[in-house]
Amino acid sequence: MLARLLQALTDRLRLGRPLTGSLTLSNPPEAERSAIDQLLARKPSSGTALTLRLSEMERVLRQGDLCDSLEEAVHAIAGPVTNQRACRESAQQRWSDLFASAEFAIADLPELLPWLHHLRATGLLKRLARGDRTVATALIEKAITVLRQLPQPVVPLAEFAARVAADSHALDVGTPLSTLCLLAIAMQQKVPPSRSADFRRERWDFVGVVVDELCAPVLVLNLRGDSSTLVGRLLNVMATAGEPCHLTVRQLRTAGENSFGGLRPIPIHVCENPSVVAAVAQRLGPRSLPLICTSGQPASAAQLLLRQLREAGCRLLYHGDMDLAGIAIANFLIQRFSVEPWRMSAPDYLSAVSTTSLPLRGRPAVAAWDAELSALMRSHGKAVLEERVVDVLMGDLTR
Repeated sequence: MLARLLQALTDRLRLGRPLTGSLTLSNPPEAERSAIDQLLARKPSSGTALTLRLSEMERVLRQGDLCDSLEEAVHAIAGPVTNQRACRESAQQRWSDLFASAEFAIADLPELLPWLHHLRATGLLKRLARGDRTVATALIEKAITVLRQLPQPVVPLAEFAARVAADSHALDVGTPLSTLCLLAIAMQQKVPPSRSADFRRERWDFVGVVVDELCAPVLVLNLRGDSSTLVGRLLNVMATAGEPCHLTVRQLRTAGENSFGGLRPIPIHVCENPSVVAAVAQRLGPRSLPLICTSGQPASAAQLLLRQLREAGCRLLYHGDMDLAGIAIANFLIQRFSVEPWRMSAPDYLSAVSTTSLPLRGRPAVAAWDAELSALMRSHGKAVLEERVVDVLMGDLTR
């Protein structure tokens, strides 16, 4: 007869509410009303609802030496009752502690803070860990370890994963660790996340981790190498003919940086667009100085070749589109490989810009090497694409 009363008291405890105040049971059967009236030693009541003061119930139980409190009585009858609210609050606090610890761990990497805040706000880390805080802790610690090792001087993904995560498959497509790391890399590059294979390859490429050693080769023209290596012999044959060729990460890793030591006295020019290489090969052929093409944002093969040339002591000169994306690429190459801007000054821009030039589009970017260039580009609102100045570039490339 007291089942509903016991359930109501139990529900309060589960919700973390104190057993104080009053409790009302609607439409009580006569037997239930009678049982509660007898329990409280009061006159028979009536009406469509039955209200009782919990303090009065506790007093009756104490006077009968049945228990010291109403809560104790509920636990004795119904068994231990879990305070679900307290459990939720405790769990939330543990997750908060996890993110606080992670934030402390990246105190020297403030560029990762937006990523960490995103993981917390969206619940992504919690979902990837299937709600298990222990798993989440291990996962975020591994992700931070991986991100601390970036960028790499070009290394295969499986090899990198084995070294930093003790598992060559830890960064395979779709793994929780890979998902976290790719999101961090994309956020640093200000690129919207995607599940496409190209997105994954390009993001890893950007930080020197190679998903496929044969994908996205680098285009070169008249670049020569040490004839004691297979790659050097290939480059020498193609340079003698003045024909462009592609080099893969696999080939460059096999050749090594010593293949290009003989190029130190020769300036190596770097451009952004393959159409420039095609034009130079067509008009100059073997008479052109060495030319490398990044094909936009440099992938792993281009980055590896530039690093090998820099370590060989070569001077690198870079020209790209004078638009917002091109400025960002140039900034990256200057920072990563100490390239020198080539025909990318404010006067170069003024001499080439016209009313027919395409309008500037994309994310704002400031030329790290020439503040006046950035101001002029903003003022004119026009881009100068590399193909527009190919004749000028060709004059510099003629031996």
